[in-house]
Amino acid sequence: MRDLLIAIGVLSALAGVAAAAKRDWTGSTACGACHPKELAAWQATPHATTAARFGSATVPGKCLACHATGEAPAGPAIALEVGCEACHGAGAAYAEDDLMRDLPVARALGLVDLSTPKARAAVCSGCHARTTKSGPFDANAPVHPVMP
Repeated sequence: MRDLLIAIGVLSALAGVAAAAKRDWTGSTACGACHPKELAAWQATPHATTAARFGSATVPGKCLACHATGEAPAGPAIALEVGCEACHGAGAAYAEDDLMRDLPVARALGLVDLSTPKARAAVCSGCHARTTKSGPFDANAPVHPVMP
């Protein structure tokens, strides 16, 4: 079964299935059900508070590409936040507990590898190509800084 799931994930990737459907996104709250420390650490970051910075203004689609989670600008955003899946990939295919415990299967089903500074730089540089208000992007910095 494991080999079949890996094969399906690899074939999907090779077939160019890059965009997830809205039903494929689980949302950060679902991720936090199994990863509460990471969710709490993320909630203390600017990524989690994107909506507050935009206020009640209508956010242009081109902004949502970096400041939201989902398909923007090509499709809808599921959340006005840089949520878990904005970096880790749409989670419905790999979110089940038994799949998440098998890292090769989870990655084959869409979990984006962010385990190294090089991998983080590749994912994060799409939005952090320039210095942000908080300073330059540091691929060596902890992504989920856990507060003491």
